[in-house]
Amino acid sequence: MAQILLMAHLILIAMGTGMSFSNLVNAQLSQSEQGDRFKALGSQRRVIAQIGDGVITLIWLTGIALIWLSNGREALVNNGWFQAKLAFVVLLTLNHFLARQTAGVMARSGNRSLLPRLRAFIGGV
Repeated sequence: MAQILLMAHLILIAMGTGMSFSNLVNAQLSQSEQGDRFKALGSQRRVIAQIGDGVITLIWLTGIALIWLSNGREALVNNGWFQAKLAFVVLLTLNHFLARQTAGVMARSGNRSLLPRLRAFIGGV
């Protein structure tokens, strides 16, 4: 069970990273667009980000379940690979949260000058 959960956890991390890369390309493309095309790319970014919310939630749930299922919790926590993976997931979550906040401000205000900041947060992953 733990091996299947570990595989699902790693696949979710790869999926979250790939979605962030896709969102980064989308943000780069929308920089020079105007009108309906800019709105369509923004809608696509929103859908990818909403799916990303679920993926990040599942990353955390599977990670917590892995710690809970592991027999040697001390060995898991003292493992350098575990600490590096935890740092990456925290960075992924933080950048996703900041990108969502920036995108929300950009959508409410219509301020396109926030697009470089949005790209920076998405690219942080």
